[in-house]
Amino acid sequence: MKKVLIIREGSLGDLILTFPVFATFKNNGYQVFVCGKGIYKSFVENYGSVDKFFPIDSYEFVFFFEKNNKVLKKFLENFDLIYAFCDRKEILGINLEENFTKEIIFHPIIKELNIHISDYLLQPIKNYFSKIEEIYRIKIDNKGKFYVIHPGSGNKSKNWNRENFLQLSKKLENVKILLGPAEEEEIYFWKENFKGEILINPSFDTIIEIAKETITYIGNDSGITHLFSITGVETIAIFGPTSPFIWGPKGENVKIIHKKVGCSPCEKEKMKQCKERKCLNSITIEDIITFLSKEKS
Repeated sequence: MKKVLIIREGSLGDLILTFPVFATFKNNGYQVFVCGKGIYKSFVENYGSVDKFFPIDSYEFVFFFEKNNKVLKKFLENFDLIYAFCDRKEILGINLEENFTKEIIFHPIIKELNIHISDYLLQPIKNYFSKIEEIYRIKIDNKGKFYVIHPGSGNKSKNWNRENFLQLSKKLENVKILLGPAEEEEIYFWKENFKGEILINPSFDTIIEIAKETITYIGNDSGITHLFSITGVETIAIFGPTSPFIWGPKGENVKIIHKKVGCSPCEKEKMKQCKERKCLNSITIEDIITFLSKEKS
């Protein structure tokens, strides 16, 4: 069986958006090995259709970034193909070309995308295979018991107002608030103002267990939102300054709430400087409630 090494550094959302690539190789008879940030190792091995995950940011794999390292050459001999989401001109790309004699597909992430990111990630291998996994799904047995609200993301500029999430929580019955590492500064606010259960920094595997009992998940453009979307749980994703056309979660049960204004989408620097936040402030609690009401009727 052929072996592919896929190099995909990035956040949780970046990796989940790459799951269709992993699954496409797997469905076409490859053993799939992935290099990425070590914090995601267990989650990707358990749910990402991969055989093994290598933590490229650990000391053990520093040889990827060292010149003339014989360990890298020996390591790469195990694979038949490398699919690297990096530029061949950066140190990682240079080292790969110097130490791997078989085929390498370089596919760096570009800023100006005009298609959905998951379609872009699949582009080079659509000519390789007839079976392409375009939408990834983790199969779970869902027994909806409560709503989950995740009011944060890795970029505060993308977040709907926390007071809106708080008011929304009061209009729903049986709500749990989920806070990850990026929301450490928000814990005090939620403990002071929210009377229900607060789930603080659960592991990714635990989040899958939470999803099994979730009626509807509501959150911003975040990795956790992408995680819920692939479980098949009803997912409401609130998008403001980023483009849902490019970065939105895909799934059969996903609803994106987005009100396009003249200045969106925008670059990261503009997000940080923006004070009006029209793209987010134009989204109301009633927009979410209205959608939920339609789904129940």
